[in-house]
Order: sequence, then C-alpha cells, then structure tokens
Amino acid sequence: MEKYDDFADVDSNDVHSTHGDTADVELYDDDDDEDESYSTGGESLNYQSSDDSDDADKDDADADDDPVEVDAVLGDTLVRINSITSDEIRALEFGTIDAAYEFYYQYGKCKGFAIRKSDSRKRGPKGNRITVMRQFVCSKHGLRDKKHLYRIDRKREHRRLTRTNCPARLRVHYKAEKDRYVVSMFVEGHNHELNPSSLVHLHPVYRKTSEADRAQIDGIQSHGIRTCHIMGYMVAQKGGYAGVGLKKDLYNYFDKKMREIVKDGDVEASLNYLNVKSSTDPMLYAEYAVNIGDGRMKCLFWADGSSRSDYFCFGDVVAFDTTYKKKKYNYPLIIFSGFNHHSQTIIFGAALVADETTETYKWVLRCFLECMGNKHPKSVVTDGDGDMREAIKQVFPDATYRLCAWHLSKNATENVKNSEFLEGFRKAIYSNFTNDQFEEFWAELIKENELEGNPWVAKTYENKSLWATAYLRDKFFGRLRTKSQCEAINAIINCYVRNKWCIFEFMHNFEQAVTDYRNNEVVADFKSKYTEPVLTTHLRLMESDAAKIYTAEIFKEVKDEIMKVGALIVKDKYEHGKTKTYTLTKYCKDNYEREVVYDGDTLQCSCKLFDSCGLPCSHIFYVMKEEHVDHIPRSLVLSRWTKDAKIKYLNSMDCNGTIESNLIELARFGAYCSAFTHFCKEASKKNGVCREIMEDIMNLQKKYCSTADPVVTQKSAVGDPKTAKSKGASKKNKNDTKVVRHHSKCKSTTHNARNCSKTCKIKGMLSRSRCQ
Repeated sequence: MEKYDDFADVDSNDVHSTHGDTADVELYDDDDDEDESYSTGGESLNYQSSDDSDDADKDDADADDDPVEVDAVLGDTLVRINSITSDEIRALEFGTIDAAYEFYYQYGKCKGFAIRKSDSRKRGPKGNRITVMRQFVCSKHGLRDKKHLYRIDRKREHRRLTRTNCPARLRVHYKAEKDRYVVSMFVEGHNHELNPSSLVHLHPVYRKTSEADRAQIDGIQSHGIRTCHIMGYMVAQKGGYAGVGLKKDLYNYFDKKMREIVKDGDVEASLNYLNVKSSTDPMLYAEYAVNIGDGRMKCLFWADGSSRSDYFCFGDVVAFDTTYKKKKYNYPLIIFSGFNHHSQTIIFGAALVADETTETYKWVLRCFLECMGNKHPKSVVTDGDGDMREAIKQVFPDATYRLCAWHLSKNATENVKNSEFLEGFRKAIYSNFTNDQFEEFWAELIKENELEGNPWVAKTYENKSLWATAYLRDKFFGRLRTKSQCEAINAIINCYVRNKWCIFEFMHNFEQAVTDYRNNEVVADFKSKYTEPVLTTHLRLMESDAAKIYTAEIFKEVKDEIMKVGALIVKDKYEHGKTKTYTLTKYCKDNYEREVVYDGDTLQCSCKLFDSCGLPCSHIFYVMKEEHVDHIPRSLVLSRWTKDAKIKYLNSMDCNGTIESNLIELARFGAYCSAFTHFCKEASKKNGVCREIMEDIMNLQKKYCSTADPVVTQKSAVGDPKTAKSKGASKKNKNDTKVVRHHSKCKSTTHNARNCSKTCKIKGMLSRSRCQ
C-alpha cells in the first residue's frame, strides 16, 4: 500500500509529492518562504502562502448561518452537496482532476471551510505523463514551522496563525480500467470550528471574480471611476459583499493588470499606446526627449488629430499652465488649451516635463509649434513664471503675452491684507479704461489705501501692460482673459487621474477627459443648428440676423449688447464727407463717452470690444439703428464665432502661401480621419455588406487619392523616470559634508560639555558659592 506525506502548499497549481520510487513520481517544489513554511508529521515542508484573512464583515454578522443548498454536477449525476454522506463521497467517481477539485471546492464552501491542492503523483513516459493521484486538503492542514516563530532577526510582526494541522482531506486515484478517478480516501472530520455561511466568502480561495464581473469593472475603471466607488457599485449590484470579495482584491486585480501592461516599462507602454492610437488617428503627433546620462525620459509631448484640427481653426489664443503634477514621478503636466466657437474649452495638446526651466519650456513650445505646422498664436495667457515668460518671448516673439488675472488676484490676496484695495484691484484688471483713466484710477486707489511703499504693489504696477485691460483692449484675447480654463481642466483631470498612477494610466484617462470636452462641442453644435432663440428685443431684424450667424452661446452675448442700445444717447454727431462720427453717452452717466466712426461700410468704436473679443458692441448697434442698417456688416462678423466656423475654414480656398495651405490640408485630414473612424466602427457591425463597402472605398480612392508607401515606425527603448518619494524625509547623500559639532562654551571640536575641563571648573565654582 502506498504512503503519502502530508504537504502544506496553499492555492498553488504546483503539485507536490514525496515517494520512494523516483521513476514513478514527479515532484514539484515551490519557492522557499521562510515565514510561511509549515510542517506535518515532524517534517518541515515549504509552501507559498496567500493571505488568509479572517476579518468578518460587520454588516453580514447577523446573517443566517444555515447551510445553503448547493448542487454539483459530476458527469451525468446531480449531487446535492449539503446532504451528501461520507459513504456517498467515498463512492464517487470523476472524469477529470478538475471535476474532483470542483466537487471538493463546492463541498468546502457549503460546509464552511476552505480547501487547497496538496500532493500529486504522475506516471508514464516524459511528455505524456498522467496524474494517477491527487489530494485536496483543508486550508488549515499543516503547521507553521517553529523555527520561524523563534527568529530573533524578524523585521515584521508575525502573521496570525491559520493552521491547526487539520486532517480533513479528499484523495483520488486514477483507475485505468475505468479511465476515471475514484475516491481512495476521504476524511470528513475537522479539528477546528467551521465558518458560518455568512463568513465563507472571506476565504481567499472563495474570493473569486467571474469573467462577466471582470469585464464590467474593467469598463467602469477605464472611465476613471475610483476603485472604492467601483466596489460600492458591485456590492449594491450583488446585494452584499458575499458575491464580491474584499476591496483589496479589487485593488490587487487592477494592479496586476497594470503590471502586465507596463512589464516592459511605463514609458515603453505609453509610447506603444501612442503608436497603436496612430493607426486609427494618422494625424497624431508625439515627441519625447531623453536624459543623456541615464537614458530616462525627460519630456513627452503629444497631440491627437482632433486637437490639431481644433488649433488650426481656433489657435489664435492659447493658454497653458503647469499647475498639475503627477506625483509618482513628480513631473509637471503642461496643458495647451483654448476656446472654440461655442466659447468652450478645447485642448490643443499636453506635455509631461521633468523640470520647469526655460530650456525645458522652449523644447515643449518648439514641439507644439512644429506639431501645429509653425502656426503662431496671436495671444498667450499664462501665469507670471519667469522661466515660462522667457521661453514664450523666444519661441513666440510676435505673440501678445498676458498674465493670468486669476493668479494676480490670488497673489494680491496673499501680499496685501486690505479688502478695499483688493476690490479696486480687480476693477483695475477687468474694467475697460483708457490709459489715462487707468492711471487716474490707480493713483487714487493707492493713495486711499496708503500703499505707496508696498513693494508688491509697486512691482505689479511696473508690469501693468501685461495684465491691465486698459493696455490690452486692442489685442484679441476673445473671452480668455484669465487662466481659469486651465484651472477648470485640472479640476476635471483630478477626476480621472490618481497620484500614484503611471504615465500609461494617465494618458488613457486624459483621453477620457478630452473626450468629455469634445462631446460638449457636439451637444452645443446640435443646439445651435437645430434650435432657434426667442426674439425679445425691439431691434428684431438685427437680432434675427445675429441668431442666424452666431452660435447659441455667443448669440447670448450679442443679444446683451443689442439690449444695451436703449440706454445710449447721442451726445454729438458730425460728418466729414462720407464718414460720420457719433459721440455717445449713457442715460444718467454724463462722464461716460464713446465714439463710433461709420463710413458707409465699416464701423469702428473707441471701446475696442470688437478688437479684443471679436463681437460688435452696443455703440455699434446704436449707430446701425440710427443709419437703418438691418443686418450686421460682414466686416464685423468674426468667423471663429459663427455656427460653421470649422467648415468654413476647411473649405477655405484662399491659401496665403505654403504654410497656410499645409495647415488647411492637415485640418481636412483630421476631419476625414475622424469621420471614417466612426463610419468603420458602425459598418463593421453589419453583416453581408463588406464587399460592397470595400468596393465603394476603392472607388473613392481611385477618384480622389493616389497610393503612397507606408511609414514604418521603429521601437525605441526609453527608461522610466525615477519615482518621486511622496512620504517621509528625503534620504541624505553619503557624500554630503557633515556638520562639525563644537562645544558652545569653548568652541572646541574635540570634546563636549560633559568632559570639558573649563565647564567642570565653572560648575565647581558655582557649587562652592552656593554652599557659602
């Protein structure tokens, strides 16, 4: 009769056995684990442990402890596990080892104990061996090796004991004449208390997630939902924690999946992600820089086809910022953004950089410029960072630079604790003063608040041309006077990005954030094209014309200007040939004065609203009313605010030189790619039309296109950035110069206060004086 030692491996597919006949036995050994080796029968046997947590869920503490009706299908026989007897189990036969394991798995789950695979034995020629014996045991089988209980060099606390040398087991043998596995040993009794049904799901072997559940949580997690929220959703869906497992299992599942993706390196996975994405978005652009010393990634810039098309149409004003940092590598995130014809935020591109120096910013801006076909923006809005400002001056020399009003207000609050000044300072930033009016207002503001000697106020005044609307009102900034759009983008990204996520995860979830922004544009397009506003002003012809031209959001602003016409009064009017000049004032505001010049075709106003925002002002509408003009002159219609802003640009045939022609070509390319991607996705779902669709595509290609050689990309190995330490004090460099300690009295570096002879003499004199 064969004898088998009792092994103590846990939840492992590796099989173990000790047997005298080495010709018939194949032995599989796990890696040694000092802290988790167990012994039975006096022999020390190693196994790789999993975490047997016995923590009970308080919400399930009062659940019914009665056994659950469980059925197991074994071949053609249906077995009711909760009522099966020991004799019936010993008479069972199984077609495969997996069927035997599944039976004991369900049996243990029903009875209230966990199981694991133990020893096995194989026979037969190499390459065609058959498992002739397999044993399954209770998870509490075996004992922890005592040598680990008395170690003096431990660095961690002991794990709680989970083994009681339980004898319960099920052993099956292969019978060649039947070609089945029969039960050769079954021990029913346990030497420990069994778990109630409400706690069985806490055993690691029973904490499994089905394929359907994994597919569901993968879809939820891909849209940036936090793991804790996913756990709550699954618990609610399953009606409790019994069908879900522990929260740490979900974290471990996501971590394992991500480790498989970035097994070749985080940066390598990110570059592969961009490479795959370029197959469906040929207009995607990406560039990276590497540290020469260690080969690690220093900078990474990327922009997809839609972002590039948006820039070609709406790239006259750009805002960018580095306020958001990825904490795993501590790399600042730079986001290039602007606004579309609905005055909505759009993203032109993004970059991750190792530092915030002038050279790094110059590299990013040059990549951005190359990506956008060397089309320079007219205006740039950002914060007052000196390195950033210097880089902008060198790369965008002709662009108008403006400081972020939001940052200025924040700095003012920190440096000047005066509420009256802060209120006046905001007025100085946003009010449409003339230069003289601004100087007069500023002098009065400083004098009233007695801030003549404040250094921050003086320095801010020196840079007034970078933030005061009075000095920038003839420059186009649209509605982007502050960098609040970048702040809003960062707030949205916080919903998709976690502190310790890798670059690959960040890029994937950043794309989700960008997709949300682009969907807002689709909704706004639908609203503008397929709905009409209610006309409420008395200038119906002007209002109706504006409603046909502008998008719904921009029309609201134009309508506000039309409604202000009622408060305007003509103060003076004179003519010089065909040119008429109107001087307007406001009702009950004698100090208010604006001048409008009309030459029969064009209108210009001294308020400069059209120059700075691209919209006709109320003063122009008043003159139109006086001159009986029933529509808005096309010289006052800025195409970027119209309903068909993108289409007009793509259909533009007046190309000023090679650069503009290339930009239009790229913009059309992006639009075609986006349309065909959606078409291919929908067409692939239909059966029986593949040949017809391919013929139509080939006909289009013959009609409009010529074939070109494909571009082959090469794989480049780039090292990951160094992970930034986010907790604890930074480690000291061994080469740092140590501070030399010296005695505070005599300044000597060879001794301290305890063994200083001078100190002893002083103490002796003091003690003698006290005694006297």
